[in-house]
Amino acid sequence: MFTGPYTDIYPAVAEVLKELIRPEDTYHITHTRRIARTLQVLLDQKPKGRILELGTSGVITLAIQALLPKVTIDVTNFDMNKETVHTYEIAIHSYSGSFTAFAIDLESDEIPVKDETYDWVICSEVIEHMDIDPMFMMSEVNRVLKPKGSLLLTTPNVVSSRGLTKMMSGLEPYFYMQYHANRSPYRHNYEYSIHSLMQVVKAAGFDGSIWTEDCFEDSMPSVVARLNAAGFNITHTGDNIFTIAKKKSPVLDRYPQAIYEKD
Repeated sequence: MFTGPYTDIYPAVAEVLKELIRPEDTYHITHTRRIARTLQVLLDQKPKGRILELGTSGVITLAIQALLPKVTIDVTNFDMNKETVHTYEIAIHSYSGSFTAFAIDLESDEIPVKDETYDWVICSEVIEHMDIDPMFMMSEVNRVLKPKGSLLLTTPNVVSSRGLTKMMSGLEPYFYMQYHANRSPYRHNYEYSIHSLMQVVKAAGFDGSIWTEDCFEDSMPSVVARLNAAGFNITHTGDNIFTIAKKKSPVLDRYPQAIYEKD
């Protein structure tokens, strides 16, 4: 686990998350640093207007509501027992809210809003779960964003310092590719490098900045240093990829070669 998840995090962000993420919540405990940095990156952009959060767990939604009370937040979830458009009630300790939610499969269902509805889309730890067609989701993100609207996307980095250390030890580099004994489909289906994700983002009509940070585990720099000393140019080895990108055009390539086999 990352040591000191709130190091250099804005006090307002830390205060909200310490209330929302409790010790018994093992998933969000593991993701505390990543969530804190996602919120901090978002706050730095001073977002206004209407935000869509894809694949909500509730924590980021409630945190945004507390930190940015003037924005409107809609969400998607994957509860197919709900109406396609429904009210999503979230209550975690002293925080609660009601949000418009869309129960959709992001790889096959259109987001049920008009074109150019949103100023921001947040896609945090979602794209790696896509099973068959992540560019369907990215194309929908392009469609629902206003011209020059922004995308904040995060996903694990398969070539992190920890992943490279695993490979040099003869192990798979993956972050979370394990199957589940209960046949749950909620695993990673494709883990990205900064280079493959950059190509996907550009193919979807976006341009911006992309970088990596260690958010899940402390860095393991020894193997990276040895590889660089051996003449390899190894960079971007944080375990989480962040990108802030603006919509520049319609989708440029529906099936980018970085992740699709051309039929």
